[in-house]
Amino acid sequence: MMLTGKRRAALALLLVLVLAMVSACGNQGDPAVENEKAAENETRTFSMANGKTVEIPAHPKRIVMPYEYLGNALALGVKPVGVSQAVMENPYIRDQAKGIENVGNPMSLEKVAELNPDLIIVYLEDQYEQLSKIAPTVLIPFGHYKNIQEEIRVFGELFGKQKEAEEWIQRFEQKAAAAREKIKGVIGEGETVGIYKLQGKDFYVIGDNFGHAGQVIYNALQLTPPEKIRQEVIQGSQWKLISLEALPDYAADHMFWTVYKTDGTEQAESELKNSAIWKNLGAVKDGHVYELKIEDIWFSDAISVEHQLDLVVETLLSAHQK
Repeated sequence: MMLTGKRRAALALLLVLVLAMVSACGNQGDPAVENEKAAENETRTFSMANGKTVEIPAHPKRIVMPYEYLGNALALGVKPVGVSQAVMENPYIRDQAKGIENVGNPMSLEKVAELNPDLIIVYLEDQYEQLSKIAPTVLIPFGHYKNIQEEIRVFGELFGKQKEAEEWIQRFEQKAAAAREKIKGVIGEGETVGIYKLQGKDFYVIGDNFGHAGQVIYNALQLTPPEKIRQEVIQGSQWKLISLEALPDYAADHMFWTVYKTDGTEQAESELKNSAIWKNLGAVKDGHVYELKIEDIWFSDAISVEHQLDLVVETLLSAHQK
């Protein structure tokens, strides 16, 4: 019997409907599919540094975060979809950061929304309110946690990577212990170590948790700051602007020195190093001033701190082999 065109169309439509119903029934009872959907919708409560709590995805997949924290994510095997624009490029994660979207600095609400994130991380309070309207947002103030071990644990909790965080801490602490052995005898018993920066025409003393390899020098290598730096900087705001005349009061037996070049820096550095105050410092006379590039010590994330540990040890050993 010949089928008309209308009957053929009707039969084809009926077949499509039957197949769709069979497929739906099959998926409905598939435990794997249901478990996958449940995992995607699973949330948990995270306690922020300010005491507030926020509901975040148990397994975030599309993360937007500050560039300054990017090394923490990458160290745990997590690659965000977006990061804030960097003040300067981190040489230790340059290749790994390729392909991550730049969302500006401060973060552009429009660019962040376009990425459809399921978790946003910020370190400034004024960004929190606006960005939390787009997706669950967590505030992690810069330098809030006392060392990189505490900080990486927090990121491990955020990303559901607690095991990876603990493994990183174990490796880092083993590396730090080996590094302390390498520099034994380089820094004499009772000798002090300080971190100093020239920025523009301003001179700063830096603490143990404000980038600039402080985590390496004071925490990983357990070197000793001058008491004045301990009291006024490390136990204070983590940085202190001082005058050239005050430098001898903050000087250490070993001085790590860096320059952040802005307007007037070149002249200021020349005047500083030609001054009687600088030339009469014990560290200068003994050849114990170690100059580091600002981009190499600017960041304090997990990957940067690992590389900085190698850098500081190599700098000390190299200087004392001459």
